[in-house]
Formats: sequence, structure tokens, C-alpha cells
Amino acid sequence: MKSPFLTLISFAIFLFPAPAEEKKSDKAAKQARKIEFSAQGTPPGTMKFAKPELKIKAGQPIELTFKNPDVLQHNLLILKPGATAKVGALADAMLTDPEAMKKSYIPKSEDILYSTKLVNPGAKEVLKFTIDKPGDYPIICTFPGHWRLMSAVLKVEK
Repeated sequence: MKSPFLTLISFAIFLFPAPAEEKKSDKAAKQARKIEFSAQGTPPGTMKFAKPELKIKAGQPIELTFKNPDVLQHNLLILKPGATAKVGALADAMLTDPEAMKKSYIPKSEDILYSTKLVNPGAKEVLKFTIDKPGDYPIICTFPGHWRLMSAVLKVEK
């Protein structure tokens, strides 16, 4: 004779089976691609990113580590395509804002998709993001006077 307890457990397992394991391809698609990107530190004060462009796949989660080996502070902003001059002008206008340093020299703008705070020399900051739409997304530093020289492109491909 079967125990009522075992019958109950068997019934529960039937009603609530263990979740099926995710396929490896599904799991891999959800894992963030880790990328390192940095300011150029040699010669000191160059005000450039070490690479002129990054390439990623649309829809791929990204974990970008921004490193600052330079002697100056830098930030990193990812903008909507075509927004460099507009956001740069807003950054220039922050020179008269007494709170600009507290804001990490990041102006208010809907054209800014992602940004780091100001990163001190020798430090790093991590950005986690996903961009679904292919295109060329500008990357700039908006510390005063930097954006005209310190720019790169994030190429998002299908």
C-alpha cells in the first residue's frame, strides 16, 4: 500500500515540475559582453580615448569598464547618433554652473543615453547597457574643453 504522503508528493511533482534548463545559446545571449575602454594616458593630458571606435552587436548586453590612466579626470558619455555638437555645447555652457563638478560635467539632455561620473586618474567606472538599434553612437568626455578632442564611436551592428 502506497503512503498518502508519497502520493501527495508525487501529485505535487506532477503539478509543479522542476523548470527546464535554459539552452546554452539562450543563456549565452543574455550574458553581458565585457569590454575595456580607456582614456589615453601617454603622453599625459592628451585628451583622447585609446581607441577611436568600439563595435558591438545590437541587443547584446554590454558591461563596459572605462579606465582612466591619464593625469586628468575624464567621464564617458554615450550619445544618440548625431548629437555630439549639441551635447558638447551644453557641456561648454556648464562652465558657468557652480554645481557642474557635482554633476560630473554631465549636462541635462535627452541625447545622452549612458554616462559615467568623473573618473579620477588611475580609477575606473563600469557601465552596463544594451543598445537595440544599429547605428553610430558618439562617445565623448564632457570635462571642460575635452569633448572636441576626446571622442570615439560606438558602432552598433545587426
